[in-house]
Amino acid sequence: MRNIKEQTESIQLSIYCNIICQTLKLHENLSICKMLTFAYLIKQNRFLGGTVYTAKNTQDVIFKGISLLAGDFERFCNSTPYIIKALHILIIKGLVVSENDILSLTTKDLKLDLVYEENNFMKKVIEQSKSMTDRQFMKEVTYNV
Repeated sequence: MRNIKEQTESIQLSIYCNIICQTLKLHENLSICKMLTFAYLIKQNRFLGGTVYTAKNTQDVIFKGISLLAGDFERFCNSTPYIIKALHILIIKGLVVSENDILSLTTKDLKLDLVYEENNFMKKVIEQSKSMTDRQFMKEVTYNV
């Protein structure tokens, strides 16, 4: 039983390591709290079956993106330790650097297999979230979860 739990944790960590690296490769840098949220949303997006919003949405994009967390508090909280551990692993291995709570890749030449691909809407949400303070972003996340 313990072996299965360890294998499950390893799979979760590898998934989040991949998502974090591909997100930073595409968006160059992102704060830790935004990365926690977006890593979870990117992973969950694969299981939603369809997209609620598309890249054609132009108004309130950040709020629409965060609203995808609605009603998912327990799973979001359960995933947070895996995302934090994945970040820790990437920082310890020197693939990601954290300066003033902003994450970025240490190299642009990182080759990744896209396991969980961002859709165009999520790309838009992440880019627009950069203009929002972390405090305001987390207020919206808390309100929606």
